[in-house]
Amino acid sequence: MPAETTESKTGHDRPLFIPADAVIADLKLLLRGVVLPVDVLGGHRSASALTPASVRIEVPPGLAALALAAAGLVVADEEGKPVAAVVDAVPVGDRGTVIEGRVEAVPPDRWQPLDSVADGRPLSVVIASRPLLTGDLDRLRAVPRDRDLVVVVPSAGSSPDRLPPALLEQVVRASVADQLSDRRVEVLPVEIAWRDTATDRVLTEAVSDALGGSQEPLTASDDWAGLLAALDGDGELPSVADPRVLAELRRWRPPRNRRGVVVLLSGLSGSGKSTLGRALAAHVLHASDRTVSLLDGDLVRRLLSSGLGFDHASRDLNVRRIGFVAAEVARHGGVAICAPIAPYAESRAAVRRMVEEVGDFVLVHVSTPLAVCEQRDVKGLYARARAGVIEQFTGVSDPYEEPTDADLTVDTSLLTVDEALGRLVEHLEQHGWLPSPSDSRP
Repeated sequence: MPAETTESKTGHDRPLFIPADAVIADLKLLLRGVVLPVDVLGGHRSASALTPASVRIEVPPGLAALALAAAGLVVADEEGKPVAAVVDAVPVGDRGTVIEGRVEAVPPDRWQPLDSVADGRPLSVVIASRPLLTGDLDRLRAVPRDRDLVVVVPSAGSSPDRLPPALLEQVVRASVADQLSDRRVEVLPVEIAWRDTATDRVLTEAVSDALGGSQEPLTASDDWAGLLAALDGDGELPSVADPRVLAELRRWRPPRNRRGVVVLLSGLSGSGKSTLGRALAAHVLHASDRTVSLLDGDLVRRLLSSGLGFDHASRDLNVRRIGFVAAEVARHGGVAICAPIAPYAESRAAVRRMVEEVGDFVLVHVSTPLAVCEQRDVKGLYARARAGVIEQFTGVSDPYEEPTDADLTVDTSLLTVDEALGRLVEHLEQHGWLPSPSDSRP
């Protein structure tokens, strides 16, 4: 979620900052004694490191000025609950958005240091970035018995393969209870937020160092890749894990013909998104037994986001609201078709992350050129924007960031509605979300 600020003061008489989840996760790691090899909180790996005595955090420019005037700020989670305070704040660089200070827990002594887990015992540390499969458990049983095992379950967001943290902890605990019950093992949730391969590696190494143990790698990576592929189909799953684990994974990831999916149609006003979205919704209802919800841009603006403006933050929040509702549809196995302009890559990426925790996401770029969209200007919006009557209009006075990660691109200046619909339906059929014409309906 984007950073939020409020002018209300906490007991520390400092401004409140609600940052992205990765920033909260990094703060918690710092407070548990992990030295972070990242540039700023929530950032990527760096040659320097962050410690509780020297923390760098990026904030909006206006908040940075308030924080520097108050010599710090209070960081809160998405519910507004304070997590930590950054005190003795000073500016970093000339951008006016990064401040540096010392971090304190709120309330004090809230977070258990990781080095207290070992209690002087030799440890082997396993970072469970995915479920423990049979091959992994065989490897762990071979660890010398004079070493205790600590299985770290990252708890600050979905795994690189989109497993929700609660599910990952559940299946890890089941594997440990069934397969490693004859030795001392602790399953430990730790606030690791995944980012990219290089940063993830140094973060997990930092957590192992804080625990004071040697890291044991997971070894059954090929088995996991095969299991993930099998979960996309409706056949029998390979016997590479405990049956209870396989059952929970299947419940999390049903076959694609029963899995929730969100289709986000993004493009300029007048590009044909709404027309294509309505046609797709009608096709899904007619050609399958799947439930479908249509979240059209104008309708959502009136009913879900009527209080929002058209500045950058409001446009971003509008798309995220649509994504939240669509993700709830997908969570329950439905098909959600969304047709906002969705002009910003950051907003679309946030929706993708939300959806992929519970289902699948298909981004369709309706790439109809601006000139064609203006010719179709049945509402007179482009003309009013060119005249300066409408400010911050996408394509005229506000940018449209063309998707570089679209799953499908259609240009309705070159294709009829039926042709564009055909390409979209073909994509959904090929990937298993809709039945192909050769399939027989149940």
